[in-house]
Amino acid sequence: MKNKNRFDTDRDNMNFGYDNESNAYYESKEKARKIRNMMLGGLALIVLLISIILASARIKSFKVIGNTRYTSEEMVQLIFSDAWDTNAFYCFIKDRTKSHKQIPFIQRYDIDFVGPMEVNITVYEKNIVGYVDYMSSHMYFDKDGIVVESTGDSLEGIPKISGLSFGSIVLYKELPVSNMKVFNDILNLTGALSENGIKCDEIVYDNLLNATLIIGDIDVYLGGTENMEMKIFTLKDILPKLDGLKGELNLSDYNDSSDHESYIFKAKNK
Repeated sequence: MKNKNRFDTDRDNMNFGYDNESNAYYESKEKARKIRNMMLGGLALIVLLISIILASARIKSFKVIGNTRYTSEEMVQLIFSDAWDTNAFYCFIKDRTKSHKQIPFIQRYDIDFVGPMEVNITVYEKNIVGYVDYMSSHMYFDKDGIVVESTGDSLEGIPKISGLSFGSIVLYKELPVSNMKVFNDILNLTGALSENGIKCDEIVYDNLLNATLIIGDIDVYLGGTENMEMKIFTLKDILPKLDGLKGELNLSDYNDSSDHESYIFKAKNK
């Protein structure tokens, strides 16, 4: 009987020790759970703070380089037209994962971050030399005769080209003219006009590709491509003397030995 009591006592003592270990285990587990929850809560708070910072990180400074068709303000509005576009983080990711927006008369543009809230925008414009009218639209083409834009708007400094015979026009395709040499002539002529600061409203070609410039109320007959640069240089000297007049100026017979003061001008009644 005494042995039985001793066994029961030992069993009770064993149970008591097991309960202590169990309580310690559960307390340790609860403490670990609380620590884990605190860490998760802290991590969530950090993520929230980072999200708030990223969401509020707006680009403050824009520098646009290479733009002539649009002002810097217009380029910024066209590129960053969506609500989130000026967010620095969103802009950085979007610039590297998505295609850039298509902007009329712009070949492409690059966005470079020079600071967390500062970007440089480099603009590469399409090389447009003239336009023809087709189905109520201005069809702008480049030096190779490729139609690059179709719009009802007129670009300042880009002359209208008249007298060319062509069929149907397709955007991003060559103008279907009979003599492709005309595009090289147009490029050289518009380049010479630009270098001498002469603004031309229209260039008219005849069947032999002789050119006539329409400059306000003055029609300037240039003829063929011979001595074209000197013809334009001479025109630069003559134009101020014709200010306010209306008529026809013939420079088609110009040659290297010509007197710059000698030219044929036929005035017309106003």
